[in-house]
Amino acid sequence: QLTLGEVRMLVELFYLPYHHGTQAQYLLEHFRWLWANSLSVGVPATTPDACGGACWRGRAESFQQLCAQTCRLHSRFVSSAGRALLYDLHPYLWDIRNMLLATSAFVLWLGCQSITAPMLLGGEAEPWARRGGLFGELQALLPVGNSCDLFYHPPPLFPSSQMYVLRPLLPLDK
Repeated sequence: QLTLGEVRMLVELFYLPYHHGTQAQYLLEHFRWLWANSLSVGVPATTPDACGGACWRGRAESFQQLCAQTCRLHSRFVSSAGRALLYDLHPYLWDIRNMLLATSAFVLWLGCQSITAPMLLGGEAEPWARRGGLFGELQALLPVGNSCDLFYHPPPLFPSSQMYVLRPLLPLDK
């Protein structure tokens, strides 16, 4: 069964079309702050602003945990919700899960940067290419330019809670 906290998270992720719940606002604020302050990650420990890198990494870790909670919410919802409710809400949860996986990967990439050159893809996307809600706001914050079709991953026809772990081929596998 879903816990009360997970149901609350579900409601806050899809609160109102132009107003986000506290969980979604927290995600957006964290992501904006992480991207705006990503230059402080590579600050050497001898400078006066040395705590900037540690502070950034701490916030990045809490952002990653929040993204992981949302992914767990998706898996728990698929395995515990009634079929009618699952088929109604699964496409929305699938989209927000995939968007949070992309933003989480982008934050990891920001943390690995040793150069300070900005990464930008040319041009702004047309207004009708982006969707609304938390998904659209996160998509607008990512530096993908006109590549909005990167985010079109249709949900599976039959939702499944089965998870797969992808890993490299090891010598023990022979």
